[in-house]
Amino acid sequence: MDDMSEYKKMYAVESAEHLQSMNEALLALEKDPQNIETINVMFRAAHTLKGMSATMGYSNIAELTHKMENLMDKVRKKETVLDSEAIDTLFEGLDILEKMAEDPENSSQCNISPLIQKILKITDREGQAESPACTTQTEAKREDTPGKTEENVAKMAENGCGIFEVIVTLHESCILKSARFAVVLRNLSELGEILRTIPPAKDIEDEKFDRELRVTVSTKEEPNKLEEAVKRVSEISKVEVRLADLQVETRTDSTKGTADQDNSKKTVKSVQSVRVSIERLDSLMNLVGELIINKIRLMQLASENRFNVLEEALASLDRLTNELQEEVMASRMVPLEQIFNRFPRMVRDLAKKQGKEIEFIVEGSDIELDRTVLDEVGDPLVHILRNCVDHGIESPETREQHGKNKKGTIKLIAKREKNYVAIEAQDDGKGMNPEKFRETAVKKGMMTKEDASKLSDNDVLNLSFLPGFSTSEKITEVSGRGVGMDVVKTKIEGMGGSVRLESKYGLGTSITLKLPLTVAIIHSQMVKVGKGIYAIPVTNVVSDLSLKKSQIKTLQGEEVVLVRGEVLPLVRLNRLFGVDCNGSEELIVVVVERGGSNIGLVVDELIGQQEVIIKNLDNRILKGVKGFAGATILGDGNVALILDVGTLL
Repeated sequence: MDDMSEYKKMYAVESAEHLQSMNEALLALEKDPQNIETINVMFRAAHTLKGMSATMGYSNIAELTHKMENLMDKVRKKETVLDSEAIDTLFEGLDILEKMAEDPENSSQCNISPLIQKILKITDREGQAESPACTTQTEAKREDTPGKTEENVAKMAENGCGIFEVIVTLHESCILKSARFAVVLRNLSELGEILRTIPPAKDIEDEKFDRELRVTVSTKEEPNKLEEAVKRVSEISKVEVRLADLQVETRTDSTKGTADQDNSKKTVKSVQSVRVSIERLDSLMNLVGELIINKIRLMQLASENRFNVLEEALASLDRLTNELQEEVMASRMVPLEQIFNRFPRMVRDLAKKQGKEIEFIVEGSDIELDRTVLDEVGDPLVHILRNCVDHGIESPETREQHGKNKKGTIKLIAKREKNYVAIEAQDDGKGMNPEKFRETAVKKGMMTKEDASKLSDNDVLNLSFLPGFSTSEKITEVSGRGVGMDVVKTKIEGMGGSVRLESKYGLGTSITLKLPLTVAIIHSQMVKVGKGIYAIPVTNVVSDLSLKKSQIKTLQGEEVVLVRGEVLPLVRLNRLFGVDCNGSEELIVVVVERGGSNIGLVVDELIGQQEVIIKNLDNRILKGVKGFAGATILGDGNVALILDVGTLL
C-alpha cells in the first residue's frame, strides 16, 4: 500500500500493548522465575512483536526481540537460568525497545549491538540448568501425528475436556496476518491445549496462508470463553466455534453423531472493532452537551407555558437523550490499568537504584475513568509514587532498627464512590514530621515561629502543596527540588477534584485524590449568590448547614464558626464577587474541602444538585481570572459559572 499511516498507528498501539505485557511478565518473573506460564507469556509477546516489526520493516526492533525471544526459549526449555543478571538485561532490552517503538521509523539509528552481545552471552551459558528438553509438552503434542492425537481424545474426555475447533477469519485489509494469528494462538493456549492448527505453525510464521485459521483446542472452558479470547484480537471478521471432528469420529452411530453435532454446534457471530480518536469522542460529547441543554430549555418552556400536549414527546426525548449521554460517556471510559500498569516497573527501578526493598500493591485497576481525566492524572500519580519511594520508604537497615519489616510496602488503591473515583497512595514509611515542616516554613520566611506554632499538624503538613516548599536536605534526581506536590494539587483541582494528605510520623503517609468521572459533564451543587447562580462541583462539597449570625465569631480578623468541635473559616461569596446579599439573619453555608482543610462558603440560597455541561471560558476575555473552572448554560438560557474551589480563595 502507498499509504501506510493506518498500519503505523496500529503498530504503535499494539507494540505498546506487547511491551507492557513483557514488562508485567518480567516483573512477575523477578519474584517467581520458575513460573512456566509467565515465561510463556514473555516468550509469546516477544515472538509476536518480532513478527509485527519484521512485517513493518523495523529490522532493529525485530532483531532485538528475536534475541530476547531466543533467550526466553532457552529458559522455558530449561537450558539456561533466569537469574538477576538475565532479568536486568531483559529489562534493559525492554527500555531500548520502548524507545525505538516510540519512533520506529528511526529505530535503525539505535545501536543495539552491545545489548545483543550481553543477551547472547547469557543465552549461550551452559551447565547452569537442568538437562535440556527438545520441546515443551505443548509443542510436543502439537507435533503428534493425527493418529496419535486421536488416541488421546478419549483420555481428554475422561478428564472433563471438550475438543473444539475454532475457525478464525481475518479482515481482507489485514496486513499483519502472521502477528494476528500468533496472538489468537496465544489467547487460546491460555484456556487449554492446542492440538493442531491448519495451516501448521511454520506456515503461520512464514505467512503461507490466506485469511483463515483452524485451531483444534482441548479445554475445560465453555465455547463462549474461546470466542471471547479471539474477540480480543483486532482485525477479525468472523469467528466460529464448534465441536471438533476428532471427537465426533469416536461415535459408533454415525447418524446420531451427526445429529448431536448439529444440535451442539456453537456458531459465533462476526466480531468487529473500530478505533476512534479521542478528538472525535470530544466532538461527540460536545454535541450531546448541546442537545441536553436544548432539551432542558424545551422542558422548562413547556412547564412554564403549560404545553401539556408536548409532555409525552418531551418525556420520550428526555429518555433518549439520557441514554445517548450514557452511551457516549461509556465510550470514553477507560480502565485505570491503562496508567496503573506503568507504575510497578517505575517503583521497581527507583527502589533498586536507591537500595530499598519495596512491595508494590495495586488494587482497583479495573475501575473506569473518562479518557481525558485519565490522561491528566498520570503525571500527578508519578510525582506521588516517586515521593513514596524517595521520601517515604526508609532503607532496609533503618527499617530494621525501628522494628519494621525491612521490606517497605506501597499501595495504590482505586475505589468508586458515588459520582467520583478516589485514588489513594499509601506507604508504611517514616511519615512526615510536623515539627520539621514548621522549622522549614520559618527558615524560608513563610511565617514567624509564633504563627507556625499555632498551626495544627494537619495544616502544617499541607504546606507541602505550596510551590517551592521542600523539607528535603539534599537534591536527588527523584525529588527535593521543591516541585511536585504543588503540581499535583494544581492539576487535580483544575479538573474539579481534590487532594487530601494524611501522615503519621514514623508510621507512613496517605495521599488521596478525588476525581470526577468525567470533565465534560459534572455533578454540581447549584447555589444562588445575589442574583447570580453558580455551580460547585460535588467532589469538593463536604456538607451544607444553616447558621445564625450570632454563631459567627472573629479569629485574627477572619469570620469562623465552631462546627462539631472544629473551627470552620467562613468566606462570604457575595463579598468576594462584589454583589449584594439577601440580608437574612440565617446564613446558608456550603462546606467544601480545599487542600485537606474545610472552608465554609456563605451563599444566599441552595437550589439543588444537577449535572451540568462544562463550557470552557474564553481565555482572551477572562485571562488571569482565578476561581472559575468554566461555565454552563441553564435551562432558561442563562449562564452559570462553575467555581474552582482550589483557586477561588
